[in-house]
Formats: sequence, structure tokens, C-alpha cells
Amino acid sequence: MLFTVDEVLEVTAGTLWLGDRGRFFGGAAIDSREIRGGELFFPVQGENENGHIYITDAIKRGAAGSLIEWSYTDRYSRDLFPQDGVIIAVDDSLTSMHKLAFYHRGKHSIPLVAVTGSNGKTTTKDFIASVLSAGCRVLKTEGNLNNHLGLPLMLFRLSGEHDTAVLELGMSGPGEIALLTSLCRPSLGVITNIGEAHMELLGSRENIARAKGELLETMSPGGVALLNGDDPFLRSLGGKFAGRVVYYGFEKGAHIRALSCGIDGLGYSFQVELPGGSNETFWIPIPGRHNVYNALAAVAAGLHFSLKVPQIAEGLAGCSFSRMRMERTLLKGGFWVINDAYNANPTSMKFALQSLVEWAGDSVKIAVLGDMLELGPVAEEGHRAVGRYLAELKIDYLITVGELAAKIAMEAGEAGMPRSCIFEAADHDEAFKRLQLLHLPGSFVLVKGSRGMCMERVVEKLLDYYDS
Repeated sequence: MLFTVDEVLEVTAGTLWLGDRGRFFGGAAIDSREIRGGELFFPVQGENENGHIYITDAIKRGAAGSLIEWSYTDRYSRDLFPQDGVIIAVDDSLTSMHKLAFYHRGKHSIPLVAVTGSNGKTTTKDFIASVLSAGCRVLKTEGNLNNHLGLPLMLFRLSGEHDTAVLELGMSGPGEIALLTSLCRPSLGVITNIGEAHMELLGSRENIARAKGELLETMSPGGVALLNGDDPFLRSLGGKFAGRVVYYGFEKGAHIRALSCGIDGLGYSFQVELPGGSNETFWIPIPGRHNVYNALAAVAAGLHFSLKVPQIAEGLAGCSFSRMRMERTLLKGGFWVINDAYNANPTSMKFALQSLVEWAGDSVKIAVLGDMLELGPVAEEGHRAVGRYLAELKIDYLITVGELAAKIAMEAGEAGMPRSCIFEAADHDEAFKRLQLLHLPGSFVLVKGSRGMCMERVVEKLLDYYDS
């Protein structure tokens, strides 16, 4: 049981508008299509639709009840709704959702790890959850449930079956990290880095640092912060945090310091100096120096939870990652596809290209890159910088999709990449056709772009054609 009707009424200061006070709710939902039975439906306002028009559908699909905002009670007659459902009138459905999430979090006094940052937060979350699973029953963020709508849904999943939770905090603007932190009340806060993501909204890395730093400002002084010590913005934020700070990184001064790293089979090995002076070697099933940073955060979290080194090592080596994050598939056509299409900014694009080079070695390296969105004033230079970097890495072929990504192609050519190896595609179909013209067996194909570019469609076309 998640809530009784009386609990919802008390926490939201709501009024029973329809139904039986003796009912209870076994779950929560904001999408009527995801109703499985017994949920409380929250009719929140989405980007394109208002959830109030789906209240009837939610109850017909099995929801035990729904909220309704007072401003809509004059527009709907009680007779319009199924009479076996409970409907509670509140001032604001989103605010009520947040109040109930906060209340439910308070029922579970387990330690909670909150992860944010410009790059790598999902991979870091996956690493930490995998490591902690060695000694705990862990709830971790699923999919993209990391914003003001998704985080409450994750908190509603907390139950007596969990010993800890590892939740990702996303951001669309100032104040959101503070809100999410206040809802989930973490005992351990992780910030991976400060990059260019959300530059369009926030204007500068300094503003992005302030927004991400809301995690530390909102956390209890009794909490612990795990910060990338090689990031000067995070060093500054850590110096202002009232609680304990653990820095991880490659540079001197890190409490948990990587001494060396390199490609090792289908993954990466790295040696770490731990507090106390011992040196330990770990392996992760994904390449890239940037992923060592993500793994170091998990090492720090494991030590914080008093796990032994072998347990931490096993968790890192056995980690499975969220979809479209360096997701690697060997196709029947005899070549590898690396699907990193979940999102992109200049920093993460460079990381992915470096991983492509490390994974492919002497094999043919092909990059299919889409626009990087939400970069604001640095959009043109951000794309050009990726083009220059791509040429430095000597990527064999480049295919771009989108008007902004065309600037990657332009700069790569100006930086010395052969023009005959650069193709500008208008859409996913054309990018796929360009790939078909290349000799793919034995090659490695990286596909990446911002979420709005849906670059995974190129991967789907490759899978359908070569693996069908």
C-alpha cells in the first residue's frame, strides 16, 4: 500500500470530491496508459496535453482514483467519472504530487544517493547502483525519470524491500536541482562535472555550476558530497559545502585517485590509490578515461557504504548500463554499432569519439553525428570544436545529420580530414544510405546526437537491415 485516502487528504490539504474514504492506493502514475491497477493518478500539465482529460481513462484502466484541481471541478460533473473511483480535489496536482513524494520518502529512512552533473550522471548512477547491489537491495532511477515529474515517481517506488536508493537528478533550469534534492533528501550527493549542457538556458558554465551546486546547498550538513576533484568548478563548490567532501579524480589532492588507465579487452582497466595508501586495480566493461571518473565515484560510494574492494570490483565489472549510452552491438554484417544516441554536448561528443578510437584500434572508425541542441551562444563553436577534434583523432569517415552538425563536417574538412570521407545527410534515411555505400565489415560505427535528433533511428535501420 502506498497511501490511504486519508493520508492523501491530509498531505495535500485536499477534499474528497467523489468516492469512498476507506480506499487506498497501491501506486502512482501520470500517464493513464501505464496504469496496471490500484494507482493514484496525477493529472499534471504536460508539454502538449493536460492530464485532466485522462482521468476517466485512468480509472477505467484500473486506477483506484485521481486528483482533480479545483479549477476543473466546475468543468466536470461527478457523473462523468466512473463511480467506483476516488477523486480528491486539490489546488494544484503537481504540487500535491511533490508533497506526497516528500511524505513517502519520509516513511523510508534509508540512505539515498543523488547523482547530478553535466555529463556521465546516468553511467555514474548505473555504476554506483551496481556496486552497492553487492551489499544492499537498491532502487535506482529507470529511464529518464529524473526531473520534477520523474523523480517523484521513483520515490513512490520506495518500499520496505529497499536498503538504499540511487537516484539521478536532471535539470532544465535554475531551482530544479534544489527542488529535487529537497524531495529526495539524499545522504550522499554526487556531482560528476560542470560542462556545456543547458548553456542555452543558463548562459555560462558559472551559472551551470551554481545550478548543479543547489544539490550541496540543499543537502543536510550531515551529508557527504562526492565530487570530481579535477573540475575546478566542483573544487570551488566543495569548499563551500558544510558537510564532508570526498574528491575523486586523476590529479594530486584527490582522496580517491586514479594513477593509470587503459584499454583492456572490451573494457578499461585502471589503478586507484585508495585512502590509506593501498593501490587497487579495477576493470569496467566500457572504454574511456571519462568513464574512469564515473567509476571512481562508484568506488567512493562503495567505500562510504563500507564495502570491501572485491565487492566494489565485482560491481564495476558486472555493471549493465542504461540504453543508448555507449550501447555496443555486433551485427551479423560483421561490424560494431555503438549507440550513444541518448544525448550530446561538445564534451560528451568528444568523450564518445575518444572511446570509438580506443575500442576500434586499427579498425575503420565511422562517426554518425547529429546536432547538439540547447548550446545557445556557443552552438557554432561547440560544433566546430568537435569537428577539429574528430580530425585530430583521424576518424576514417564522418556522416552528419542536421544543419548544426554540418558545421562539424565543415570544420573537420578544414582541419585536414579528407573531404571524400565526409558526408552531410539531410535526415536519418540519407545517413543510413551513406553508411550502406561504405565497406562496413570489420568497422566500428558510433551514432550520437542530442535527444531531439533521435539518432537511434539510424541504429534501428542498421539493425533491421543487417540483423533481420
